[in-house]
Amino acid sequence: MEELNLSGNNLKSKVYWTILLLASVVLLGFAALGLENFSFSHLVGLAIALLVAVFANQHQIKIPGTAADFSPREIVVFWAVIWLGVPGAIFLAAVSSIARFNAERQNKFKWLFGAFSGIVGAFASATVFYLILQFAGFKASFVGSAALELPSLIAATLSMALTYYASTAVLNAVFRYLEKEKTWREIWKEDFTSLAIGLVLSANAAFLLHVLFLGFGLPFGLVILPLTVFGHFAYRFHLKRLEQKTKEIGEASRVHLATVEALATAIDARDQVGVGHVRRTQIYAVGMGDLLGLSAGEINALNTGALLHDIGKLAVPDHILNKPGRLTPAEMEKTKIHASVGASILEKVHFGYPVVPTVKYHHEFWDGSGYPEGLKGASIPVTARILSIADAYDTMRCARPFRPAISREEARKFLIKGAGTQFDPKIVDLFLRNLKKFEAAIKAENLDYAANSENADEALIHSSDNDSKSYVEQIKRANREVFTLYELARIFSSSLNIEDTFSLFCEKIGEFVPYDTCVIYLLDEAGKEAKAIYAEGRNAACLLNRAIKPGEGATGYVLKKCQPVCNVNPGLDFSFCELEFVQEYSAMASLPLIADDKMLGAVSLYSCALENYEDEHLRLLDTVSRIAADALLKSIQHAETETKALTDPMTGLPNARSLQVQFDKEAARADRNSSRFQVMMLDLDGFKAVNDTFGHKTGDKLLRELSKVMRSQLRDYDFLSRYAGDEFVAIIPEIEDVSVEDLCQRLEKAVNNFVLPIGDGRFAHVGISIGAASYPNGGATLDQIIISADKAMYGVKSLRKLAKAQTAERFSRETPAPGQNLQPAPIVIRPIEPPPVKAETSAESKPENFVVDESHIISSAIN
Repeated sequence: MEELNLSGNNLKSKVYWTILLLASVVLLGFAALGLENFSFSHLVGLAIALLVAVFANQHQIKIPGTAADFSPREIVVFWAVIWLGVPGAIFLAAVSSIARFNAERQNKFKWLFGAFSGIVGAFASATVFYLILQFAGFKASFVGSAALELPSLIAATLSMALTYYASTAVLNAVFRYLEKEKTWREIWKEDFTSLAIGLVLSANAAFLLHVLFLGFGLPFGLVILPLTVFGHFAYRFHLKRLEQKTKEIGEASRVHLATVEALATAIDARDQVGVGHVRRTQIYAVGMGDLLGLSAGEINALNTGALLHDIGKLAVPDHILNKPGRLTPAEMEKTKIHASVGASILEKVHFGYPVVPTVKYHHEFWDGSGYPEGLKGASIPVTARILSIADAYDTMRCARPFRPAISREEARKFLIKGAGTQFDPKIVDLFLRNLKKFEAAIKAENLDYAANSENADEALIHSSDNDSKSYVEQIKRANREVFTLYELARIFSSSLNIEDTFSLFCEKIGEFVPYDTCVIYLLDEAGKEAKAIYAEGRNAACLLNRAIKPGEGATGYVLKKCQPVCNVNPGLDFSFCELEFVQEYSAMASLPLIADDKMLGAVSLYSCALENYEDEHLRLLDTVSRIAADALLKSIQHAETETKALTDPMTGLPNARSLQVQFDKEAARADRNSSRFQVMMLDLDGFKAVNDTFGHKTGDKLLRELSKVMRSQLRDYDFLSRYAGDEFVAIIPEIEDVSVEDLCQRLEKAVNNFVLPIGDGRFAHVGISIGAASYPNGGATLDQIIISADKAMYGVKSLRKLAKAQTAERFSRETPAPGQNLQPAPIVIRPIEPPPVKAETSAESKPENFVVDESHIISSAIN
């Protein structure tokens, strides 16, 4: 029966309670007047009965196997009706109710109301008892040991018990009805139906007690009293022991459930699921089970199944559970085994309720498209259907490696959309209609989504083994470390781009080790200097390309000793240069990058927030660095190989292969911008004579020096490559025709003015012919435009030959001295007087006392 409270009650119920109080007082007065007819033996019997009532009625006896219970008060009252009449029954009812004070002191009104209804019930039942006996011819005030026919006594006793239970129940029901708590039907189902068992037991017990007193008389009460007192203390001792055992069992059950929940949470942590997922799922599932009126076994199955539904994920690899992107079909099939594996694990526990099917089938779909067995509709256990909805909703509300958390409204829409296909539509409707109630229960346990997601990733990144972080964060970090290392190994194994390798390296370091600035230094081939080849974070632009020598600062110490340094003054790393931000950093750590026993460089981290980097940080940094160092070495080697493949080994200029790549880039850019660029063909005149006269080594040296001369005449973003032999090709973007003509003249002048000292006062010299063609007018492909530039270049050569012929004809009209050779040497420059000459490599520093034997025509053809 629900507890009653008079505060706030309506006027009708207050009037009713007052009437009942007055009736009880009047009846107690009536009982006191009736004591005048009691003999001494009856008074002694009343006193003993009162003592028995005090001890016996402190306990409420539970009827085994039922939800009903009864109090010894009724037995004592029924006995008093038979042996002490109406006054004795009223007194014993009042004293029995007073004895219940300790058990019901938390609600004094309920205790008083019980006492008043007990007094009225005792009066009514005693009156009915003696009225029936009067019809049978009995005229005394009480039965006692008087001889009565057995049928009459049984009929009177049953009527007495029925009247007592009916009157007390009606009195309580009227009050509850006046308070509008429930309808008559609901009150009947709760109160009256549970009284039948107590009524029968109390009536039989009272009749048996009467028979005993008939045999032994009132003095039998002297035996009943000590037995009652002994039974009282024995029962209290039993209750104490039972309470202690109950506490022990409850504590063991609590520890068991807490252990299961902790292990389930640890399993979820492998899947990067935060704290509270299993508990929230449990609240949703058990709440829906209660609303659906499921049996106790099914509720227990939901309670345990919600905790252990993902235990089978122990059989799913970490790199699949933590994959940030979409799973492949093969990976998806692998994850599906967790339902069957989880059921197999739980079968070994032998639960007394259906946990195994709940876990096994919680991924079955209402339309039969789920797994593992493709069950459909009502063939899916109801507990699995409930768990499916609870798990899906909470999973959507939590962030996962492959997606952020979904809002409440989006999750609701997903359930509504999946009702009838993925989920049981009736259970979805029930869940959504009671969602606010579930969320209130979750918030009461501080498990709401906002409280558990805030700064979770931040705590995970910055926690260490010595921190007092939860075990869930530690497990999540450990599994994230495994997955990150797996991803590093996988991505680095396929990465050849050194810039991408650096970027990924810094990104993965940041997932474990906090920093404000990360700088990667690479040693040069000689190991004499290290350059900051990559920088990320705060002040990265200032630190990029900074050069240090081994031994300079903390990073220099790492480069020199091949040993890590940690928690030294960051200013040591900047003492060799003037940087304003030196004081910004409070902690630093630097580790060497070593691969194949070769020192590649170092990675240095600088933090403005941390006071010190911890051992765990260094361990993680060392692990990532070892994997990255191998990838860096491979990327460096690949970059060197790629450079060699695109570079002419003789001159150091890009080769023909690189020319094609550059042409494609410029053509694509020109097409996008509707612009054009120039392609120039440069051919050295007289180079074969250099090789024939001075040898190939001199020719090679002349090519290298002329490459520098030509490169010096171009802009930084112009492109010059060695095409073949003594031919070069230049790509000149964003230039007008007039500027091309000027560039050709400057190139010809620079090459013509360059001389290479050979020794013995001899110098090598060549000329140059240049032809140009524009893209796209000169051709759409490299081959086409080179043909156009080549034609222009040969036009220049033709003009040059014509000029040479005209010069020779002019010389032939002069009268030469006998034996004089009028043919000029085209490549040899002879001084007028052979003074000591210092070789120069620029036109500006060329000696003025040189006479060129050949005249050159500066000419270019521009298409």
